[in-house]
Amino acid sequence: MDKQTIEYLKTTYPEVITKDQFYRICHISKKTASYLLDNGLVPCTNSGKQTRKYKIRLDDVIAFLDARENNPFAFKAPDNYYGRGAYNPHALNIERLMKNRKTLRTFLNNKIANYDDVIPPSKVAEITGYTLKSVLSWCEKGKLKSFNIFNRVKIPKEYLVDFLVSDEGLLIAKKSKKHIDLLLDALHYMNMMCAPKKDA
Repeated sequence: MDKQTIEYLKTTYPEVITKDQFYRICHISKKTASYLLDNGLVPCTNSGKQTRKYKIRLDDVIAFLDARENNPFAFKAPDNYYGRGAYNPHALNIERLMKNRKTLRTFLNNKIANYDDVIPPSKVAEITGYTLKSVLSWCEKGKLKSFNIFNRVKIPKEYLVDFLVSDEGLLIAKKSKKHIDLLLDALHYMNMMCAPKKDA
């Protein structure tokens, strides 16, 4: 971590911070913050209270951020950890997805490879987790390109991917759980692609 970032953190935050400050500093979800704190991956004092139960030294947070830069997978929660409850949209790094649209496109193409090249709105709803009404509305408004065959709406997979990697698709305010899952998987895929390869 660069000295400027460390200096910013030390002049902005107190020596001991709360869980809310912790997850905001680290750009992670509350659930991920709980995992890191409860499992000792980031040292803290746990009072056991219902609210404000964590006290975390800022120096330990800085050490965590530095270690995460070098080995992000050492702090990854188990695959089934997020299986219960709704995802916190703040866990999504939309800016990173926007900057890596080519990689996002590759991921999405691989994800829907088993579907036909041209699919009906019902399949789009199945893939994205949105209602059929929402999908048809996207088509009617021209957000999601489509065409009619014998009065039936058809959507080439390529057009679906175009929509999902566009600003329109990435900035949907109330994302479905399935869409969030898809984007979190895409971010994980990007991490895997960027991870240093071990020598054979």
